[in-house]
Amino acid sequence: MQFDTRGLKLMVVDHDRAVLEMLQIRLEVAGYDTTTSRSGRAALDIMRNTRPAALVMELAIPDMDGFEVLSALTPPGCKPPFPILVMGRKLGAEDIQRAVNRGARDCLTKPFSGADFLDRVTRLLRKSAPPAAQIRSTALV
Repeated sequence: MQFDTRGLKLMVVDHDRAVLEMLQIRLEVAGYDTTTSRSGRAALDIMRNTRPAALVMELAIPDMDGFEVLSALTPPGCKPPFPILVMGRKLGAEDIQRAVNRGARDCLTKPFSGADFLDRVTRLLRKSAPPAAQIRSTALV
């Protein structure tokens, strides 16, 4: 059974316009509804009005870095409201641990292939989806 991506809203944040457009096209061809931002503050403003199914975010973004965005989304002791994949060019063990401690569920080092990116996003969403039996029983209520 293939994972159904239709209608799932994703937020993608990256400072690089070319990377952002490439990721958006890749996701939309795969059936995702994608919203984008090139800065941390703008991303938070958008997410106040629209709750995405997942967030894909470069850590090195302007005006608020990815760690600050993660902290704003996830108060201490709480889980993030949706799964988060962070990405960056130079992700060391310390960066990865720091991102995970702030709520990121997965990390991806640039450069990466489009196929690997889609696989990671699908896996991220699959893990957060309720089991099919739970969906059916909820729909009957």
